[in-house]
Amino acid sequence: MQPKAFHDNHFESIQTLRGIAALFVVLEHVRFLSCGAFGVDIFFCISGFMIMFSTHKSTEGFLRKRLIRIVPLYYLMTIGTFGLLLLFPSMFEQTTANPMYLVKSLLFIPFDIGGGVIQPLLRIGWTVNCEMFFYVLFLIALHISHKYRGLICSILLGGIVLLAQLLPTDFAPLTFYGNPVMLEFVMGIFLYYVIRGIYHLHCRKPLPRILLPLCLVVFLGLFVLLPVSKPYINVLGFHRLYLWGLPAMILVLCAFIIGLFLTMPRFSVGLGNMSYSLYLIHYYPVMLLDRVVFDFSSCTPFSLLGVAVSILLCLVAAYICWNIMEKKFTGWLKKRLKL
Repeated sequence: MQPKAFHDNHFESIQTLRGIAALFVVLEHVRFLSCGAFGVDIFFCISGFMIMFSTHKSTEGFLRKRLIRIVPLYYLMTIGTFGLLLLFPSMFEQTTANPMYLVKSLLFIPFDIGGGVIQPLLRIGWTVNCEMFFYVLFLIALHISHKYRGLICSILLGGIVLLAQLLPTDFAPLTFYGNPVMLEFVMGIFLYYVIRGIYHLHCRKPLPRILLPLCLVVFLGLFVLLPVSKPYINVLGFHRLYLWGLPAMILVLCAFIIGLFLTMPRFSVGLGNMSYSLYLIHYYPVMLLDRVVFDFSSCTPFSLLGVAVSILLCLVAAYICWNIMEKKFTGWLKKRLKL
């Protein structure tokens, strides 16, 4: 059978990896585990890859499509956070129900939320801010040259990171968007060209099957090593790029190669499909179960039960949210805007 053209693929194995990364981020917010922050680095690498992939054939409505995909749930969670701040201010340690904080969060303008911490009202929404900034730069690159969009966007990202290093400043947007973690989108862009090349080689002559067990070993090994090593490494600044960014690249590449040989289970692909919902909504259920029921300050049989309950609750909530917000509401918006 004639293999699909590269850009006709859906890459279910990479979608599965996205779901696994989201689960690890959930575990990051279980206090006695705190082992999955590197899931964000996987998200950023996948995002760089997928934006290049999805704009190969058509760039029409690029930013509007991304806004429809990202903004509704982020706005819902941000406004919900502001409501919680008004009703239960004691729940939050770093911030207050400042209307200006809400406005800046909704406009993706980084600000000091207290104690020198730059993040939006929705604590985990910092990654969404990074994504949106990446999309804006990518849009600029598209308008300059479709063919060289990846290179131009990479230069823009690199220039901003360099500027932030050369001009230390209290200007929060530059400090935030000049964080070296933004270069992980560049890693994803680079991966696009690597994966496309490997796929074309595979179409001409199938890759040796020995790569499957090798990639599985590396894949599983990294998902053991990264959580275990987290307490002993420094991922601030540029350290993050090689300690978590490079492994994230390797995981995406391994997931792609595994997908050439294996069909992904439906549940794992479904987990990837709802990973954005899982990421954005998990924090408050985990925090609530921690404070009210299970106490995740230490590892006990009861707190381990709490982890299982937390994951199950978050998965159910994420599925409902994905079905309502990401499928139905987003689908309705696309029809209304004729995208």
